[in-house]
Amino acid sequence: MSSLPSFASTLSNNSGLRRASRMAQPTTGRIDPPVAEATDEEAAPMTFSKRIRAETAQAHRITESTSFVKGILRGAVDMESYRNMQTGLYVIYSAMERELERHNLNPLVRSVYFPSLTRSRALEQDLDALWGGEWKNRMTITPARQNYLDRIRWVGENDPGLLVAHSYTRYMGDLSGGQVVERIVRRSLKAEGKEGFRFFHFDDISDVKAFKNIYRRCLDGLPISGDQGDQIIAESNRVFTLNQKIFEELDGSWIRALVKLAPIGFSQRQAVSY
Repeated sequence: MSSLPSFASTLSNNSGLRRASRMAQPTTGRIDPPVAEATDEEAAPMTFSKRIRAETAQAHRITESTSFVKGILRGAVDMESYRNMQTGLYVIYSAMERELERHNLNPLVRSVYFPSLTRSRALEQDLDALWGGEWKNRMTITPARQNYLDRIRWVGENDPGLLVAHSYTRYMGDLSGGQVVERIVRRSLKAEGKEGFRFFHFDDISDVKAFKNIYRRCLDGLPISGDQGDQIIAESNRVFTLNQKIFEELDGSWIRALVKLAPIGFSQRQAVSY
């Protein structure tokens, strides 16, 4: 499905654009950016936060290869596809956050449980603005959304510690690239104001970069064995695949939006720092 930042800086001069052309393309902010070539500092013993990032890099690349993601980054977004995207996010975040809250005393969940990250209320406000008061009657549970929901519920019932993977995959991505997505969507829709875009703003987090560092340290301090770490990483890869399937379901809306909005295009390249 965001943020969402803050999340990424705009490269506004020619030298910046040349540098950006050699860097990763902007991401949706909902998935973990690929791992850059290792530096001497990164060659130090692998922390869990670095390991989870490294071992989900391939899943990230596959997810971002979907047509819908590419369409977003090119600015091919119309109101219908944006509404649909945000509705799907609400379906997933509301289920995930119910489980995180329910299990917030679990030793693993507790380590990464931050109410300031909660997105469900912001998405409800956005959907009120985008659809009007009857948006709940317009919600549909597509096959990909249902599969994602089923997995969240299974984890909550059977292995709550794996919710760490769901939290990491969604929130750290939102914090890393959400404002990039917001700028692209705003440009495509010619939208102003905060209404309809609250999902992308973490009002209770004043310093996103510092917060991400705190979150990474929490990951590094998880009370886990090697096997538990393997399971969390495997679950993170599963979450990326579930996310990929949701994007693939939205491919049709990308094609429609592209036909409508192709002249708008989004040519400026941006870099996202994770």
